[in-house]
Amino acid sequence: MNNFVRRFSARQIILSDVFLSTPLALALILAAGPIAQWAGGPGATFYLVVGVVMLLWCVDMAAMAMNARWLERYFNLMIGVDVAWGLLSLALMVWFAESLQPLGWALFALNVLVPLDMAWMKWVAGSQPHQSQRRSAGLT
Repeated sequence: MNNFVRRFSARQIILSDVFLSTPLALALILAAGPIAQWAGGPGATFYLVVGVVMLLWCVDMAAMAMNARWLERYFNLMIGVDVAWGLLSLALMVWFAESLQPLGWALFALNVLVPLDMAWMKWVAGSQPHQSQRRSAGLT
Protein backbone atom coordinates (compact mmCIF):
# COMPACT_ATOMS: atom_id res chain seq x y z
CA MET A 1 0.00 0.00 0.00
CA ASN A 2 2.88 2.36 0.74
CA ASN A 3 4.13 1.92 -2.84
CA PHE A 4 0.69 2.84 -4.18
CA VAL A 5 0.58 6.00 -2.05
CA ARG A 6 4.12 6.96 -3.11
CA ARG A 7 2.95 7.18 -6.72
CA PHE A 8 1.20 10.41 -5.77
CA SER A 9 2.82 13.65 -4.74
CA ALA A 10 2.10 15.26 -1.40
CA ARG A 11 0.30 18.04 -3.29
CA GLN A 12 -2.03 15.53 -5.00
CA ILE A 13 -2.84 13.86 -1.68
CA ILE A 14 -3.58 17.20 -0.02
CA LEU A 15 -5.89 18.19 -2.87
CA SER A 16 -7.67 14.81 -2.64
CA ASP A 17 -8.16 15.49 1.08
CA VAL A 18 -9.72 18.85 0.16
CA PHE A 19 -11.90 17.12 -2.45
CA LEU A 20 -13.13 14.56 0.13
CA SER A 21 -13.65 16.95 3.05
CA THR A 22 -15.27 19.94 1.34
CA PRO A 23 -18.62 18.26 0.52
CA LEU A 24 -18.95 17.02 4.11
CA ALA A 25 -18.13 20.49 5.44
CA LEU A 26 -20.69 22.12 3.14
CA ALA A 27 -23.35 19.56 4.11
CA LEU A 28 -22.71 20.23 7.80
CA ILE A 29 -23.01 23.99 7.24
CA LEU A 30 -26.06 23.98 4.98
CA ALA A 31 -28.06 21.31 6.80
CA ALA A 32 -26.92 21.60 10.42
CA GLY A 33 -30.49 21.53 11.77
CA PRO A 34 -31.71 18.39 10.00
CA ILE A 35 -28.39 16.65 10.57
CA ALA A 36 -28.63 17.38 14.30
CA GLN A 37 -32.13 15.85 14.38
CA TRP A 38 -31.14 12.72 12.44
CA ALA A 39 -27.69 12.27 13.97
CA GLY A 40 -28.46 13.08 17.58
CA GLY A 41 -25.57 14.14 19.74
CA PRO A 42 -24.57 17.69 20.53
CA GLY A 43 -26.94 19.84 18.45
CA ALA A 44 -27.16 21.99 15.35
CA THR A 45 -24.71 24.66 16.52
CA PHE A 46 -22.04 22.03 17.06
CA TYR A 47 -22.46 20.60 13.55
CA LEU A 48 -22.46 24.11 12.08
CA VAL A 49 -19.22 25.04 13.86
CA VAL A 50 -17.58 21.76 12.83
CA GLY A 51 -18.61 22.42 9.21
CA VAL A 52 -17.16 25.93 9.27
CA VAL A 53 -13.88 24.74 10.83
CA MET A 54 -13.64 21.93 8.25
CA LEU A 55 -14.28 24.34 5.39
CA LEU A 56 -11.62 26.75 6.67
CA TRP A 57 -9.19 23.84 6.98
CA CYS A 58 -9.96 22.83 3.38
CA VAL A 59 -9.30 26.36 2.14
CA ASP A 60 -6.06 26.44 4.13
CA MET A 61 -4.91 23.09 2.72
CA ALA A 62 -5.75 24.15 -0.83
CA ALA A 63 -3.73 27.35 -0.39
CA MET A 64 -0.79 25.39 1.00
CA ALA A 65 -0.95 22.86 -1.82
CA MET A 66 -0.72 25.69 -4.35
CA ASN A 67 2.30 27.35 -2.71
CA ALA A 68 5.40 25.13 -2.66
CA ARG A 69 7.18 27.12 0.07
CA TRP A 70 4.16 26.93 2.38
CA LEU A 71 3.82 23.24 1.62
CA GLU A 72 7.42 22.58 2.64
CA ARG A 73 7.21 24.74 5.74
CA TYR A 74 3.84 23.59 7.12
CA PHE A 75 3.63 20.00 5.87
CA ASN A 76 4.29 18.42 9.28
CA LEU A 77 1.83 20.84 10.87
CA MET A 78 -0.87 19.66 8.43
CA ILE A 79 -0.19 16.06 9.45
CA GLY A 80 -0.35 17.02 13.12
CA VAL A 81 -3.65 18.85 12.68
CA ASP A 82 -5.14 15.85 10.87
CA VAL A 83 -4.13 13.53 13.72
CA ALA A 84 -5.41 15.97 16.34
CA TRP A 85 -8.73 16.35 14.47
CA GLY A 86 -9.15 12.56 14.29
CA LEU A 87 -8.36 12.05 17.98
CA LEU A 88 -10.62 14.92 19.03
CA SER A 89 -13.44 13.44 16.95
CA LEU A 90 -12.89 10.07 18.62
CA ALA A 91 -13.05 11.68 22.06
CA LEU A 92 -16.25 13.55 21.15
CA MET A 93 -17.77 10.38 19.71
CA VAL A 94 -17.19 8.63 23.04
CA TRP A 95 -18.48 11.69 24.94
CA PHE A 96 -21.76 11.83 22.98
CA ALA A 97 -22.14 8.05 22.54
CA GLU A 98 -25.38 7.83 24.55
CA SER A 99 -27.25 10.31 22.38
CA LEU A 100 -25.91 9.44 18.90
CA GLN A 101 -28.15 7.97 16.23
CA PRO A 102 -26.73 5.86 13.34
CA LEU A 103 -26.07 8.97 11.21
CA GLY A 104 -24.19 10.54 14.11
CA TRP A 105 -22.03 7.45 14.46
CA ALA A 106 -21.30 7.56 10.72
CA LEU A 107 -20.39 11.28 10.79
CA PHE A 108 -18.11 10.89 13.77
CA ALA A 109 -16.52 7.76 12.27
CA LEU A 110 -15.81 9.70 9.05
CA ASN A 111 -14.26 12.49 11.11
CA VAL A 112 -12.03 9.95 12.85
CA LEU A 113 -11.02 7.73 9.94
CA VAL A 114 -10.62 10.22 7.08
CA PRO A 115 -8.21 12.62 8.86
CA LEU A 116 -6.12 9.74 10.25
CA ASP A 117 -5.97 8.09 6.83
CA MET A 118 -5.06 11.36 5.15
CA ALA A 119 -2.37 12.03 7.77
CA TRP A 120 -0.89 8.60 7.07
CA MET A 121 -1.00 9.18 3.31
CA LYS A 122 0.61 12.62 3.67
CA TRP A 123 3.30 11.12 5.89
CA VAL A 124 4.05 8.37 3.36
CA ALA A 125 4.08 10.83 0.45
CA GLY A 126 6.26 13.24 2.42
CA SER A 127 8.82 10.55 3.20
CA GLN A 128 9.73 10.18 -0.48
CA PRO A 129 12.50 12.35 -1.94
CA HIS A 130 11.40 15.49 -3.74
CA GLN A 131 11.47 15.47 -7.56
CA SER A 132 14.59 17.64 -7.78
CA GLN A 133 16.47 15.35 -5.38
CA ARG A 134 15.34 12.26 -7.31
CA ARG A 135 16.49 13.74 -10.62
CA SER A 136 19.93 14.70 -9.25
CA ALA A 137 20.32 11.20 -7.81
CA GLY A 138 19.40 9.67 -11.17
CA LEU A 139 16.22 8.03 -9.83
CA THR A 140 13.82 9.39 -12.44
